[in-house]
Amino acid sequence: MWDKILVVDDNIDTREKFYEILSSLCYKVTCTPTAKEAFNRLLEERFRLIILDEDMPQLGGFEAAKKIREFDRETKIIVLTDRKPQEENKKLASQIGLDRIIRKDFSTHFMIKKIIEVLKEDTKKDTPLLDQSYKSTILVVDDNDQIREVLEMFLSKKGHHVITASSGEESLMKVKVDRPKIVFLDFRMPGMDGLMVLKAIKELDKKIDVVMLTSAQDNYIMEEAKKLGACDYLIKPCDLEKVDTLITSLLVKG
Repeated sequence: MWDKILVVDDNIDTREKFYEILSSLCYKVTCTPTAKEAFNRLLEERFRLIILDEDMPQLGGFEAAKKIREFDRETKIIVLTDRKPQEENKKLASQIGLDRIIRKDFSTHFMIKKIIEVLKEDTKKDTPLLDQSYKSTILVVDDNDQIREVLEMFLSKKGHHVITASSGEESLMKVKVDRPKIVFLDFRMPGMDGLMVLKAIKELDKKIDVVMLTSAQDNYIMEEAKKLGACDYLIKPCDLEKVDTLITSLLVKG
């Protein structure tokens, strides 16, 4: 997992303090003033920890945490409160799946110590990574055995049902039978090339999201893929963090 932290607090002084302290501890810190903007960030990248202030305009920390947990059970979440955590809040935290409620207090080292403790805890192995509605059937199409195996292993661990194909012809058979929601499709393969396969997939089902895989960025190919309905592309070897973020974004938008 990545040592990146998202701090969500409408108080600019609080954001500055967190940025200064956590950056000095070698964490990559991103700050934002609202939960709405935090959701936009989560569609673009993943974090190891999200710190949410309890009281924010429009959407407070507990409500924001609940929405995040609808599609992400893996990222650690802390809600900060100006008061000593009440029993009712502890029950709510347990229901939502928070990792901790901590009193916001920069006057001592206690708050930062608790945050570091959460960061060092292992991810809960008995917690499903995705809500059932955000699990998906994903088809990986690539003639390279290693790439298929890496993506299959990674996506399976994330809770998805993964099927693979080594050629365009095989992939079309699996699209007809398994009806995947997302297809990762290599451009350069023996037989049918990726653009031909993309066109055929969209003719079978326009709702399937197709992500092109390519060894090098080729603007002409990417433009053609976009015209045919590809939603995005990734350069091989794939950055697994980008794969994870892209899938979450597609499923949440869907």
